[in-house]
Amino acid sequence: MGIPEPWRARPPEEANLFNPPFMCALAFEFLKAYTKDRDEGASLFILIIALTVALHASSRRRLPYSTVTPLYAWVQENEDLLIGLSKRSKNLTPYIREALMFGLAMKVLRVTDSSSFSLGSVRAQFPKTFIDKTTAETKEIIERIKFLGRWFAKSGSEISVSAALGVKP
Repeated sequence: MGIPEPWRARPPEEANLFNPPFMCALAFEFLKAYTKDRDEGASLFILIIALTVALHASSRRRLPYSTVTPLYAWVQENEDLLIGLSKRSKNLTPYIREALMFGLAMKVLRVTDSSSFSLGSVRAQFPKTFIDKTTAETKEIIERIKFLGRWFAKSGSEISVSAALGVKP
């Protein structure tokens, strides 16, 4: 889990998808949905898992469309998606760390007294003009990260979510 390569050395796909402003805006959208049900904010672990799932096409496309679906039930039907989840999370962590540091510096995110991430004083949601002009995949990522915020907030504690997904914080 080192520091990602300098921007000029990154492949264009990687630089576009994992750039700090985009990833920060995804974290903002997740936290906006998550903190509607949980005032204390989300742990770093929950943010990493949510972003990993939203950015992984197979996982994202097989998410349920209702928060009524329990996380444990979804996991039982989609166990194959858990293969490699830990490694994907570990590989994304440097990019997520960059995005969170960017978000903290821009006051889009803040760290609460309980060491969770919450919304800062500056908004970073995706403008309608961006949504209207972006790719179908980017729209899907944004919608699914919002869903994950609502779903994880209703799925119990960090320990419950990690146990369901078979990963350790």
